[in-house]
Amino acid sequence: MPQLAAIVIHCRDPYLIAPFWSTVTGLPVAPADRAKLAARSLGPTESVLLTDPDGDGPDIWIAPAQELPPVGRVHLDLAIEDGELATVVAAGATVVRTLSRWTVLADPEGNEFCLFQRH
Repeated sequence: MPQLAAIVIHCRDPYLIAPFWSTVTGLPVAPADRAKLAARSLGPTESVLLTDPDGDGPDIWIAPAQELPPVGRVHLDLAIEDGELATVVAAGATVVRTLSRWTVLADPEGNEFCLFQRH
């Protein structure tokens, strides 16, 4: 069964939004991303990870977007085991695109979410 692993917040300015959500949620910026924020050296499509050092609860990814999604700025990332992508597609999801670390899908109404293999 898929389980909630991360929440993604799309934004235009991750240098502004990542510290904000880190403060609001109490989740620290991952060390490698903290250094990139301080140096203002994020790539144009590079996301920032907010994560609980104890591994409790879902992570939050702050993802830059040139154009924000037309409906909402938040989507779900779900961790899956082998074979569960097919189960989700069989339930009515459509694969939008496959990236190196995750697969973007749309629910029956077109709302996008991502699935990725848990490490």
